[in-house]
Amino acid sequence: MAKLTTVYHMKYSTIFSLSFILLLSSACAPNTLEKEAPAVNEIKAGEKFTIILPENHDERILWKLNDNYNKSVIDYMGAVWHGNDKGIYFRFIALKSGTDTLRFSQFKTQEITKERDSVKTVVYIIKVSE
Repeated sequence: MAKLTTVYHMKYSTIFSLSFILLLSSACAPNTLEKEAPAVNEIKAGEKFTIILPENHDERILWKLNDNYNKSVIDYMGAVWHGNDKGIYFRFIALKSGTDTLRFSQFKTQEITKERDSVKTVVYIIKVSE
């Protein structure tokens, strides 16, 4: 009987531990902003956020963040490509109150390292509050 109680206790403590880890990791995950301009995305200072854009390297479709935003309001933390199905994740952190605009240009290239004419531009308005 003691052996059965120990197995029962281990099973439920493992489930509780996994649930806690999942809850903690989802709470720490950055916000994903999806609203393109003219909509405004609101976020608090100090929070991290991500903008995900479809990027297909097989079709040589790439995205680039335009450099004309206020770096004292928003800090660019880099981009990570997660494959053709998931796209590219542009990561940021909101530094202080203000409103700014992030512009991304899409390029279609002949060679993966050479930029060509911009095919499309998307714009995100970010409002950071304290």
